[in-house]
Formats: sequence, C-alpha cells, structure tokens
Amino acid sequence: MKKFIKRLGWVVLGLTILCLLLSLPEYFHRNDGESKSIGSVRNGSLENGWLLPYTGKNFAYFSGLSYGVFNNAYTHSTTCRIILDAYKTCETTCPGVFFRLMETSDKHGGRLLIHRTHQNGTSADFMMPKKRAGKPCHWFDHLGYFHYLLDFDEKGRLYGCKSVEVDLESAARHILALEAAARKHGQRIKKVILRLELTDEFYATPSGQAVRERGIYLVQNMPYWTNRVHDDHYHVDFVAL
Repeated sequence: MKKFIKRLGWVVLGLTILCLLLSLPEYFHRNDGESKSIGSVRNGSLENGWLLPYTGKNFAYFSGLSYGVFNNAYTHSTTCRIILDAYKTCETTCPGVFFRLMETSDKHGGRLLIHRTHQNGTSADFMMPKKRAGKPCHWFDHLGYFHYLLDFDEKGRLYGCKSVEVDLESAARHILALEAAARKHGQRIKKVILRLELTDEFYATPSGQAVRERGIYLVQNMPYWTNRVHDDHYHVDFVAL
C-alpha cells in the first residue's frame, strides 16, 4: 500500500508539472492588435485571439485545466473588452458577488472539447451565481469541470442541497452589464441560452424584467440536452450592430 501511495504521488506530481509546462504559453501571452473572427460560432476560427485574465477583482476563470492546458479562455479582442467592462460595472451593481467565467474559445478557434459552438471568439459561458438564505454562496464555484455535474431543479435549487439556489437577479444584472458594454463597443448580445424552465423565474426578477424590456433575446426552444446542461451556466453570443 505504501508503494502504491508513493507511486501515485509521483504520478500526481508528474501530471502537475506537465500541466504547468503546457500552461507556459498562457503565462507569457500578451494581447496585442485586433482579432479576426472567421465563419460562425458553429463553424469558424479565430485569428490573434485575446486571452482573458485568469482572475480579476470580482471574477475568476473556473478551471486551471481549461485555461492553461486546453487553452479555452481566448476571445475576439472586442469580446474580451466587453467581458472585462461588464465585470467592472458589476463591481457596483452586484456588490458581494464573485463571478466565475467559463469557456470562451480556443486560441485559434474551432471546436472545443465539450461544445458545438464557441468557434470564432464571440461566445462566452458564465457560471450561474448562487445564493443561500439570500446571500452569495461561492462554495460550489471551486469544482472546476466537476461543476457541470451539479444538477439544479426547475426552480433553480441544487439537488441534494436545496438551500442553495441560482441567483437569477445577479445573473440578470450581469447580462445587462454585458449588453451595455457591448453597445459601447459597437456590438450587442445576439442571444442568451438559459435553461428554459428558469425563464419565468428569471423574468420575475427586477433586472430580468429589464432584460426583457431591452429586447435581449433569450432562446425559447432548444434540444433536450442543450437545455438540460444550461442549468448551471448561461451562454452569451455577441454580434456587431
């Protein structure tokens, strides 16, 4: 047993070192110039992608593996500016909420590991903020890829721990900040993908109502599994005005 544990330790150490080496390009990457999106979110590529920061004042990327090894935190330069401007706005509009950014695009675009879209640098996934007893709850945000295994019911409550629920008001405030930032940079939100069963609850929030009034489009119909996996995060596509 001791030999097994020792060998396992060496394997873990080796994998850690390998991941660190594979992450070196992200460490030395510098955003410069403008990006070019080619094709569509479903069949496209990205030239001179910009790398989003791993962490900021009120946000962090959700997985070091996704960020440094799979290179999934790149976007078009304009999309990068929109995302960062929106987080800056949320410092004021969402006090106490720490956001988690999920996959955006590969360094050169194209197909991601578990996504059919995200191919040209104009898409981003955002982890759903959570609350418990009306206060921000961040414990489940540290699960990395395992966050996808969390299962929320049709009211947005976490199975196995129903005192934890998605914070739709904060999500709506974030979407409003994204739309305002997009307009500032000559773009708009093309669509938002959120689990269909959460739509009524989303629109029932004050900021969700503002999202509706501003004409920000929430997808109204999608395949079962596409709908099912968007309980723990929301997807946003941007497009030029």
